[in-house]
Amino acid sequence: MFNVLENPTFTRPVKVQVPKGDSVEEQTFKATFNALDDAETDGLSMIDTDGTKEFLRRAVLTMDELAGENGKPIPYSEEIREAVLSKPYARIALMAAYHTGMNGLLPGN
Repeated sequence: MFNVLENPTFTRPVKVQVPKGDSVEEQTFKATFNALDDAETDGLSMIDTDGTKEFLRRAVLTMDELAGENGKPIPYSEEIREAVLSKPYARIALMAAYHTGMNGLLPGN
C-alpha cells in the first residue's frame, strides 16, 4: 500500500569528478536527501546556479564522509553545505545522486 502522507528520505553515495591537472579525480561522500514533492519545488528553476543551489538546500538533509584540505573529517553544517554548493562539480554530482535515488536506481543496476 502506498503511504501518501509519508515524507521519505534516502541516502546515496555522491561521486564527485573533481578537476585535477589534465584529468579528474573521483572523490565520494554520502548525502541524505529529502524526497521533495511538487509543493516544495514549485517556482524553482534549476536552469541557473541560484535555482539549483536553492533546490539542493531543500533536498539535502545532511552530508557525511566529508574532509578538509588536510584530509581530516569535518562535520556537516550550513557553512560546509554552502562551501560544497559553491563548487559546480559538486552540484552536478549531488543532482545526479538525487535524481538517481528518486528513480529508485541503485549503483550497479
